Amino acid sequence: MKPTDTTLIAEFETRFPDIAQELGKPNLEILLDGASVQEIPPGRIVIRDRMPVDFLYFVLDGTLSASIEDGKKSMRLGTIKPGEWMGEISVLSGELLASATVTTETPCKLLRVHHLTFAKLITENETVAQVLLQHFINLMAKRFRASGTRG
Repeated sequence: MKPTDTTLIAEFETRFPDIAQELGKPNLEILLDGASVQEIPPGRIVIRDRMPVDFLYFVLDGTLSASIEDGKKSMRLGTIKPGEWMGEISVLSGELLASATVTTETPCKLLRVHHLTFAKLITENETVAQVLLQHFINLMAKRFRASGTRG
């Protein structure tokens, strides 16, 4: 992101208002400086189950479906919409392998943050680390509850 890209900042603030507010403008700019935007047509696989994942993806526009594969069978897990993200499990597990296949259902606009950029951010910036890790935990808890799994 270029320092003058106020459009991307505004888009992120609209789709991820809590994160943007908690980070504050300077830390949001640091996060977005290491990011890139990717526009993907419908029907494309963004992440494939059990394959390496290099990025965290923040969904700015469009919808995606998440599924897990077992042999030739596929089980749909849910829909990922604007204001949500994906790729967090591969980052936090340290395995850097996808836990699901994610496919675009509509044209999508994604903000990508490379795992190495993310790792550097959370080790060098305590505020970014606290905000993003807390939101990751909340997102994973929400997805776990939505799955109907009881622990």
